[in-house]
Amino acid sequence: MSKADVSGDIPSRGDRKRRNTSSTWRAWLLIPFLLVICVFTYFSCRTLRPLKSDALYLAYMGEIQDSPAIIKEGEPYVPLKFIQEKLDPHAHWDPAGVIVVTTKDKVIKLKTDSLTAYVNQHPARLQFPVTIENDEPYVPAHTLEVLYPVTTVQNLEVGMFTIKRLDRLIRVSTLTSDAILRTTPSIFGLRSKKVMEGEKVNIYGEEGRWVQVETEDGLCGFITANHLGEVREEPPLIEDPLDYVPKPLRGDKVVLAWEQVYSVNPDTSKLYDMPGLNVVSPTWFHLADDQGEIENRADITYVNWAHSKGYQVWALFSNSFDPEITSTVLRSSELRDKVISQILIHSRIYKLDGINIDFENVNLEDGPYLTQFVREMTPLLHEQGLTVSIDITVKSKSPNWSLFLERDELSQVVDYVMLMSYDQYPQGSTVPGPVSSIPWTESNIIKTLEEVPNSKLVLGIPFYTRLWTETKEDGTTKVTSKALGMKSISDWLAREGVTPWYDPETGLFYGEKTIGNATHKVWIEDDTSVTKRLELVKKYDLAGVAAWSRGFETEDIWETIDRLLR
Repeated sequence: MSKADVSGDIPSRGDRKRRNTSSTWRAWLLIPFLLVICVFTYFSCRTLRPLKSDALYLAYMGEIQDSPAIIKEGEPYVPLKFIQEKLDPHAHWDPAGVIVVTTKDKVIKLKTDSLTAYVNQHPARLQFPVTIENDEPYVPAHTLEVLYPVTTVQNLEVGMFTIKRLDRLIRVSTLTSDAILRTTPSIFGLRSKKVMEGEKVNIYGEEGRWVQVETEDGLCGFITANHLGEVREEPPLIEDPLDYVPKPLRGDKVVLAWEQVYSVNPDTSKLYDMPGLNVVSPTWFHLADDQGEIENRADITYVNWAHSKGYQVWALFSNSFDPEITSTVLRSSELRDKVISQILIHSRIYKLDGINIDFENVNLEDGPYLTQFVREMTPLLHEQGLTVSIDITVKSKSPNWSLFLERDELSQVVDYVMLMSYDQYPQGSTVPGPVSSIPWTESNIIKTLEEVPNSKLVLGIPFYTRLWTETKEDGTTKVTSKALGMKSISDWLAREGVTPWYDPETGLFYGEKTIGNATHKVWIEDDTSVTKRLELVKKYDLAGVAAWSRGFETEDIWETIDRLLR
C-alpha cells in the first residue's frame, strides 16, 4: 500500500476538529431537553406532605380549604370562619365568647373553654370545648356531626381532615384504571395518592379534562376523566328537616286584630261578635329595662274568652320602642336568653298560641342582632307549639324605623310577617294626607314581596284615620291631627254636615270643611277602604290581614272581612 493510500484513510487534523465540535454541540443541545425532562419529572412527581404536627389540611366538597384545621389534645378543630363560609352563614359569634348555632328546631350555644353546651337552653356535656387561637374561635370537630348534616374523615397519611355533606344529592363513579390524585387540575399539581382501579369516588366538578373528586378515605383533589367509569347519582343520606307547621287557624287566611292594652285589659263581656276573626294580638309584653326584664300585662280571662270564641291568642311583644334598651339586650347572649326564657314561661302560664314580635325604633347597627334574637327565639317558641310572627314597617330611608329590618332574613325564620301599611302621613306630619292610600299600599306590597314570600306576608290595615286641621295665623299655616276610629269620623261628618266624595288619586273617600280660620280634612277609612285592601290580599294571594286596632272599627267591617276572606 502506498503512502498516499494510507494517508487518504486518515482524517486530517481539521476534519477531526470539526467532527469533535459537532459532537460537542449535539451534547450541549441535549442538556436543555434533559433539563426539561428533569424539571417535568420533579414537579409532576412532587407529593403532598403533611403540615406541621398541630395542623391538618381541611377539605370540603372536594376542595382543600385555605384555612387548615388545628389539633389540640388529639382533637381536630375547625375555624368558625370556615363554618360561616361553607356550612352555616348564620353561625353567630358573640364577643363574650359564645358561638350560637340555630337550626329549624334547635338553638345551640357553645362557650369558649367550657365543656357545657346549651341545647334549647338545656345543658349538654361536651368532650372538648370551643377554643381561641390567634384571636379566632375554633370548634371541636366532633361537634360538627351534631350541629350539621355532615360526616367527617381524618386521613393521617397526608394529614387531611375532610368534611362530607349528607344532605346533598351527589354524583359518584368507580375508577376503571389506576389514577394519580393531584391537588390542582394540572399534571404539576401535588400528588395526594394513587387511587386504585375499582375505588369509588364522589364527583364535585369538572375543569376541562380534569374531574374534582373525593375518595372514600377522605382525600380531595383532581384526576383525569378517562379513569372514570359510569357516573351515577346517589340520593342524600339525610333529608332536610321539615318546616314548622303553625297551629291551624279557623279559615284559610290569617285575620288578626291587635288589641291595644295600655294598662287594663278590655271587659270581654262587652265585646261583640267579630265574624271572620281568628286571631287576637293583645299588646301584653314589653322590654322594661336594659337588664332584660319583661313588663307583663297579660290576663288569663282574656285568653279564656278568646279561646271560647275560637280565636287564637298571639300576644304582642315589643321593645318599648327604646333603642338604647334594645341595643343593650340584643347585643348580650345572656340577656337574649333571659328575655326568651320569660316569654316562654309567660306563654305557658297564659296558654298562648303565638307571639307577635313588634320591635321598632331600633338602631341601624343593631338590625343584625335583632335577626339573631329572632333566630334564637323562634325554635324555642316552635318547640312549645307557638306561632311566631313579626311586624315590619314599609320600606323607607329611615334607619331606625325601616332600614334596620333584615326583611328577607327574618321572613326565612318566622311563620308570618305583618306589613304595617299605614301612617303614610303620620302624626306630626306638616302636610295633611291619608293614613294609607290604596296605591301607596299596593306599591309597598310589591316592594315587600321582593324579600318576603306571599305565603307569609300578612297585610296590616288601619281601622283608624286622622282628622287634620290646618290653622292659618299671621300668614303661616299650622298643621295638627288626631287619630279617630271609624265611628268617630262618621259622627264628625254627620255633625258637621260634610258629605265626602271619592278621591280617585288615593282610592278613598275624602271630606273637608272650613270653620273660621281652620280647615279640617279627612281621608276616610270605612267599609269601602277595607274592601279595597282585602282585594289586594286576594290579588297577591297574601297570607291574610291584620288590623290596628280592635275597637276602632264599626261592627259591619267584620261582615265584610268574613265575606271576602272566607
